[in-house]
Amino acid sequence: MATPDLPAALTDRTAFLLRLALARAEAAGEQALAGLGLTGREYGVLALLESGPRRAQHHLGAVLGIDRTTTVALLGGLQARGLVDRAPDPADRRAHRVALTGAGEELRQRAAAALVDCEGRFLRPLRS
Repeated sequence: MATPDLPAALTDRTAFLLRLALARAEAAGEQALAGLGLTGREYGVLALLESGPRRAQHHLGAVLGIDRTTTVALLGGLQARGLVDRAPDPADRRAHRVALTGAGEELRQRAAAALVDCEGRFLRPLRS
């Protein structure tokens, strides 16, 4: 992402530089995930489901800061691709619990590795 010449009034501000770095890091991460057919939000769901028992669907949306409608659509897409499984919550028939499938776990591992590589490349200039 090219940056036009910016005035010192911006580049001397730590908050501005941090926002710029965040935007670039997010764009690089999204690009790395796109190569695997994932978005950042989709990876967030897979990462939250990485370990443990089934998670409540509403919990996933709350942690990721996604509204209910978007959460349902996001999980529906992941389920259609065979990456997650949704089942009714035995304790609350109005709710659903979500778990990774084998394919979802395999993709989560590949995505995590791609993000580690991406972050390494992103941070390399800071380490030299």
